[in-house]
Formats: sequence, structure tokens, C-alpha cells
Amino acid sequence: MKVAIIGGGPIGMAAAAHLAEQSIAFEIFEAGDSIGHNILSWGHVQLFSPWEYNMDVAAKRLLSKTNWKSPILEELHTGNEFVEK
Repeated sequence: MKVAIIGGGPIGMAAAAHLAEQSIAFEIFEAGDSIGHNILSWGHVQLFSPWEYNMDVAAKRLLSKTNWKSPILEELHTGNEFVEK
């Protein structure tokens, strides 16, 4: 059986990363056209916490196995940048 993840926002994607690390099957259900869809509705807004506090550790471990480059951890970012990076 698969685990159902409702929403492809930051929490849903973090849950997916943790499940992927444990080789547990999952499916993400997102009402929008893409992951982070709701964030894009306020994408112009700058977050008040830097990347360091907005990145899940399991996601970072998985992404580090690819050609992904981590953003500057102390940098503040907008909602659009959060979805993009």
C-alpha cells in the first residue's frame, strides 16, 4: 500500500523525502497545477526566516546526491524563490 500525501507544499514534500529515504511508496495529491501551487499565490512576499530554517534535512540529503546546489543558508527568500529552488 502507498502512503497518501495531501498537498505538494513544503510539508508534503518533506514527508515525501522522509518516505523516499525509507523506501516507502507514496503518492502526492496536489490540487494545484504543480508542487507549491498555493505558495505561488503569495510568491512576491519575502519570508521572514532564512533558507536554513526552511529546508528539510531528508530533502537536503536526497538533493545532495544530484547536481542541486544549496542556496545560501542565511539568505532570505520570497515564496517564488522557495518553490523555484
